[in-house]
This record gives sequence, C-alpha cells and structure tokens, in this order.
Amino acid sequence: MEDKAIRKGLSVTAIVLIVISCLLLSFNDTHEKLFGRESTLYGIPFIFAFAIPLIAILIILTRYYNNTDTMEEMIGAIAVRYSIFGWLFVFVMRLAGAVFTAFFLDFYKSHSTVIQLLANSLNVAVICSLFTALALRGLPKVRIEKRRMKFKQLLLLIMMMYGMAQIGNMMGMPLEALFSLPAAFSPSNGNALEGLQSIFLSSDTFVRVITVGIIPPVFEELIFRKFMIDRTIRHGEFISCAMSGLMFGLWHGNFQQFFYAFFVGVLFAFVYIRTGNIIYTMILHASMNLVTSTITIELLVAFIRRAGISFENGTIDPGIDEEVLLRSIIPIILLIMLWVLILFGFEVAGFILLIVKRKNFKLVTMEGEPVRKAILHKMTHSVAMWVFFAFVLLRFTTYYLPDFLALIFR
Repeated sequence: MEDKAIRKGLSVTAIVLIVISCLLLSFNDTHEKLFGRESTLYGIPFIFAFAIPLIAILIILTRYYNNTDTMEEMIGAIAVRYSIFGWLFVFVMRLAGAVFTAFFLDFYKSHSTVIQLLANSLNVAVICSLFTALALRGLPKVRIEKRRMKFKQLLLLIMMMYGMAQIGNMMGMPLEALFSLPAAFSPSNGNALEGLQSIFLSSDTFVRVITVGIIPPVFEELIFRKFMIDRTIRHGEFISCAMSGLMFGLWHGNFQQFFYAFFVGVLFAFVYIRTGNIIYTMILHASMNLVTSTITIELLVAFIRRAGISFENGTIDPGIDEEVLLRSIIPIILLIMLWVLILFGFEVAGFILLIVKRKNFKLVTMEGEPVRKAILHKMTHSVAMWVFFAFVLLRFTTYYLPDFLALIFR
C-alpha cells in the first residue's frame, strides 16, 4: 500500500513537471518565431531547471515499477520506461539545439536541416535505444519462436501497409489542416516554402536515405517492437499490439503522422509476434520511409525548380517565359501523376487485400486473458501510462501551440 501511494505521488509529480516543461518549451518556441533563434537561449536555464528533476523522478519511478507479474504492473513498468525514453529524446534534441545556438549559430543556420536530421536519427539510434535497452533490462522477457516469411508474403504486407497508411492519412489530414492553420499566418512564415526548403534543399538524397530511410526504421523497430513486445507478450497478443501501435503512433507527436503510424505500428507488431524476426518489420518500415524520402521528394524538388519558384521568398520568377515554363514542367508533372497513380494503386490493392485476408490477422487469446475492453481500460487508466500521455501532450502541444501563440502576440 505504501509503495502504491509513493508511485502515485511520484507519477503525479512527474505529470506536473511535464506540463510545466510543456508550457516553458511552447513559450520558448513562440519567442523564437517572434524574435529569432538566438532569443531562445534566455529560456534554456528555466527549461533545464525542470528537465533534470523530471528525469530523476522518472528514473526513481522505475524502481517502484519493476514487476510485470500482472498486466497492470507490466503496463506501469513499460509506460514509465518509455516516458524516460520520450523525455530523454526531447531533452537531448533541445540541449543540442541550445549548444549550436550558443556557440555555432551561423553554422547552424546554414546547415540546420542536416544537423537536425543527423541529431534526430543519432539520438534515437545511440542515446535513446541504448538507454531504453538498459532501462528494460531488468524486466523479464519471452523469446518468440522464429518463423520464416516468403518474399511473396512480404510483398503483400508492403501493399497492405500502404493501404493502412492511406487510411490513417485520410483520418489525420483534416485534424492536421485544422491545427496547422495558424502556421500559415505565423510571423516566421513570410516565405510560403520555408518548411519545404528545409526538406528539399538543405539536405541531399544521401542524407535523407541514411537519416530517414535507414536509421529510424532499424532502431524504432527495436524500441517499439522487439524491446517492448518481448516484455509484454507474456500477457497476450492484444495488449502487445495495442501498446506497440498506440505508443508508436503517439510518439510521433502530430496528427499528420499519428493515425497511420498507429495502424502500421499494429501491423508491424503482429508481424513480429508471428515471425519472431525483427528484420521483417525493419524491411517494411524502411520501404515506406525510403519511398517518402527519395522518389516523392525528388519529384517535388524537380517540379519546384523547373517551375522557377524561388526558395528564397516562395515567389515565381516574373521574367520566365511561359512557353519555356510549360515545356519544362509538363514532363515532370506527368511523372508526378504517374507516381501518384502507382502509389494509389498500391494503396487500393493493399486495402482490398486487408479486407480479403482479414481472417489471417486474428490474434490468439491466452487462457484467462481479460476481454479486450477490460484490457484497454487497464491500459488507459494506469497512472504510469498517464505519465507517458503527459509526454505525448508535450509533443503535440510544442508542435502546434507556438504558431497559435505567435499569431496572437505578433
């Protein structure tokens, strides 16, 4: 009983610190949008003043959530450790940003996207994955029997993945459009292509392939599938798929990615449970990221450049000859249309395959396993899980709120 009270007290304290950190980060990012990157340095000491105690409390919580004999205890143990992973990711990224701003500001401005992509991928690959593995080391795990998958099955799964991703995109786009509306009027967005510039021109194809197409799929699959499912599967396939998909989707921190990441995360979890081989989910994950970071982006880059659109101010060159412009952009428009049709064909075929083969995706129920409604209730009503949800709130809020605040205070 005493341990339960301590766990609840520490969890509530962690939630309060996360909410305060969320507000500090949001106001600091708003200040950046209004007054420039240098101005964020004034808020760093205050952010760190709450960040260090928060990490300490989360680490202490792991000592009180170190048992996975019951489903409730397992949910708490996983949630606390993944809250550390989440906050550590944010903390390291902010620390790196502060260091570059304080000592290498000009270099950072010139190479911001490459630095951010490298920092993001290396943070997940080195710091977060290593720390998560160490934090989970004391929890018992189950060795899943390995089974081989035929190439035909893998190809069908890739098509189904695209079908599920498209459903998720359609669900997320309205919310993303609604919450991103203030960004169009944000003081920092005088250039309509500012967001695109950081993706298209500040990094080359090789950088995107490594930092988007290869490193994240490998290590995110280790963190959200292998590390997690090996320790949750003893309580059933449903809770393993639910936690893996939900926490993976929420970790992305925005509506544009949440729904499709949740759907494909559940699919990846099912594949890992059935095969016991994380390589298959890495291949699935990488196939999606590589397509997005190479072909799709390169086609859009080619169109923008051929259309004579300036990445400096987002305007079209007024001196360009219309006939020359048409001859230049028509081929690339046709290529883009062809590529969209190919993707759409994959998505439709994948969606149909999901419907036809839905019986192949049934989860096995363990003897004595609670009904799924009860499992979801346990998962969403755990105070430790709400620590993770608080971190998710921070991710979503710091993604959208600064543009709202910048619009209000400009």
